[in-house]
Amino acid sequence: MLKKALLSISLGAIGVSFLLPCYAAAPAKIAAVAPIADIVAEADAKIKALDEALATDKSYLESKGTTIPLEAGILAILAQAVAESEEKAAWQPSAADLRDAAIAVSNAKSYDEAKKGLAGIKDAAGGKAGAAKKEAEWNKLCGLGKVMKEVNKRAGKLRRATKKKDPTAADLAEAGRDASVMAVLALVAHDDTHEVKKPEEIKDWQKFAKEFQAQMTAASAAFKAKDMTGAGEAWKKGNTACSDCHAKFRKEE
Repeated sequence: MLKKALLSISLGAIGVSFLLPCYAAAPAKIAAVAPIADIVAEADAKIKALDEALATDKSYLESKGTTIPLEAGILAILAQAVAESEEKAAWQPSAADLRDAAIAVSNAKSYDEAKKGLAGIKDAAGGKAGAAKKEAEWNKLCGLGKVMKEVNKRAGKLRRATKKKDPTAADLAEAGRDASVMAVLALVAHDDTHEVKKPEEIKDWQKFAKEFQAQMTAASAAFKAKDMTGAGEAWKKGNTACSDCHAKFRKEE
């Protein structure tokens, strides 16, 4: 009787587990991917960009199909990274609320909707926590197309940074932050496998994403250490991972 009862309880628990939503944490420890100081600094920059884009109805109309959804989508990713980081930040307790508000701005269909979302972002950045849950699916935070646009934008800056002969402290700090953001974005690419047509090739897609993340993390650390040789080598290896991934999964490009 006891065995039957235990079996019944176990099967019931399994059945309930299939009914409950399943959320996956980032595929790597955030603190091992990027320093929270870099993530917060870049999130602040995104908030400022959104504030400018939503300053007037005119600025909204000029950027509603480009700047706003991109900046808000990347902000949502950065906010989730803050929420999950093992390091601490001032607005970490409200990071999930900031994430949800950023997603709302990215999906907004009107100026009023976008402004309402921006107000939520500012409240959360100021430490006002709501009912948002920390857990989220990384592949649902922002479309992969937007992620790739942000990677490409920062890749150009990073390439130029590795070639500077006498970079200033500000140059090195900026390059380090760019590399950190790209490392975080690789976590989204790792989990968003919708472009992989053959299930058996998902492991290859994720291998490329992990390699890119590891090299961007290394590049960020090298810039901070003023190790331009190390930064350049990490950049080249990361770029190779990107090229190899495109060669395998985007042959038509």
